[in-house]
Amino acid sequence: MTSQEEKTIKRWNDGLSGKIEMDLILTEDERSTGFREFSDKLSNLASKLSINQIKDDENQVPAIKVGRSIYYHAIPLGAELEPFLEALTLLDGNSFKLTGEVQNRLDKVKIPADLKLYIAKQCPFCPKSVKQLIPLTFANELIKLEIIDGTLFPEIAELNNIRSAPTLLLDENFRWTGTTNLNEIVEIILNRNPSNLSISSIISLLKEGNADQVAEMMLDHNCIFPAFINTLIHEKWPVRLGAMVAFEYIVEKNNALASQVINPLWEQFQSVEDRIKGDIIYVLGETGNIEMVSKLENLLYSGIYHDEVRDAAREALKRIEKSIRTMP
Repeated sequence: MTSQEEKTIKRWNDGLSGKIEMDLILTEDERSTGFREFSDKLSNLASKLSINQIKDDENQVPAIKVGRSIYYHAIPLGAELEPFLEALTLLDGNSFKLTGEVQNRLDKVKIPADLKLYIAKQCPFCPKSVKQLIPLTFANELIKLEIIDGTLFPEIAELNNIRSAPTLLLDENFRWTGTTNLNEIVEIILNRNPSNLSISSIISLLKEGNADQVAEMMLDHNCIFPAFINTLIHEKWPVRLGAMVAFEYIVEKNNALASQVINPLWEQFQSVEDRIKGDIIYVLGETGNIEMVSKLENLLYSGIYHDEVRDAAREALKRIEKSIRTMP
C-alpha cells in the first residue's frame, strides 16, 4: 500500500458519519494471506471501519464482503481503491447514484441476478465498470456482484473463458466485454427467463433461507428449473437440504409439477455417491408417484446397494403406498 493510498483511506475514514462493518472471508487458499494483510492495514488506517474475519471452508477463494451482496475476489488497491471505498461509503447511509428510470426497473426485479465482473490491475476501464455496477446491489438485494481479479485468480478466469478486462457475466448466460451500457444490463436482468437461472443463483437463495421463494418461482412458471435438479444432487449437504425443503413446498402445492424431477433424477442416480442416492430416493418417494414403485423395489431387493440406500428405498415405498391409499 502506497503512502498516497494510506492518505486516501484516512481522508475517507474522516468523512464517515459513524461506524460501518465489512467481512473478510478467509479460506485455505494461500492467497488469503494477501487479503489478510490488506485488511490489517485498512483496519489500522480506518478507525471507523470494523472488519469481521470469517473462516469459510466452503468457499475455495478468499473474499472481501461489502454489504449483503458484494464480494471482492480482489485486493482493491491502485485505481480500484476509490470504487471500493465508495461501496463502503454506501453502508454509511450515503445515497447511491441511479436514475429514476433505472431504479424503477430494478424495483421490478423479482428473481436473483448473479453478476461476475472480471477486472485486471492495469485495466484503465475496470474501475468505471465497478462504480457502475455497485449501486445495483444496494438498489435490489436480489442482485449479487462478484468482482474478480483475473490476474490474481487466473484459474477462475480460465474456467469462464475470460480473455480481456473488464468482462461482465450475468448468470453465466450473458456476457459483456469492455464498456457496458447500464440500461441494457438492467433490462436483461429484469426480463430474463427464470428457468435459465444459474445453479449459483439458486444456491445463494437456498443459503439465505429462501427455499420457499425458489419453489414459488417454479410454481409460477409451472416448470422445474434445470439448475434446481443440480441442487438436489449437490455434493454439499446444506445445499441438498435447502433444495429438498423447496421441493417439499412444491409437492404440497402442485404434485404434478413435483413429478417433473423423476426422470432427470433417475438418470443421475447411478452416477452419484450412496449418500446422495439416499436423498434422491427420498425426493422420489415424496412425489408419491406410483411409477416409482417397481424401480424402488428393484433397489430394495437387488442386493447390490448399501444398507442406507436400501433403507431409503424402503421408507420411500411406504410413503408412496400411503399416498396412494389417501388419494381421492
